[in-house]
Amino acid sequence: MWELAADLAVLFGDGPLRALRARRARRRLMAGLPTRIPCSVRSERPGWPAAFENGSLLFTPGRPTAAFGSRRHPWLEFGLGGEHRDPEPEDWFDQDRAATGYLPPDGGAAVFVQVHSRYLVTTRLALGGPVDGSV
Repeated sequence: MWELAADLAVLFGDGPLRALRARRARRRLMAGLPTRIPCSVRSERPGWPAAFENGSLLFTPGRPTAAFGSRRHPWLEFGLGGEHRDPEPEDWFDQDRAATGYLPPDGGAAVFVQVHSRYLVTTRLALGGPVDGSV
């Protein structure tokens, strides 16, 4: 009985809380405050995780770079204002999450970012790409 109640609590509680956190992240970004977005990232850049790793992207206003942080990789920086591309399905970590491929302006390998779909528009806005909501 308690297992069922716990499953229902997650089912009905996760959506509204995630929506609230996504709106807060977007408001902070629009207000020019440091913003942290939970995500999974992988890249073929040197020193970056080759397989998707959970962590968060940190955007600090006024800085030309963003940083990915996780327990294993403390701060991996890449440039903002690059180009977005649609990732191939084999590049995806979780089919239930939105994915974007990002080519930083400094060149090098692409950075593949997966976020919950509620964070996709905020992530693209922060990275400096189109905000049309397409994946």
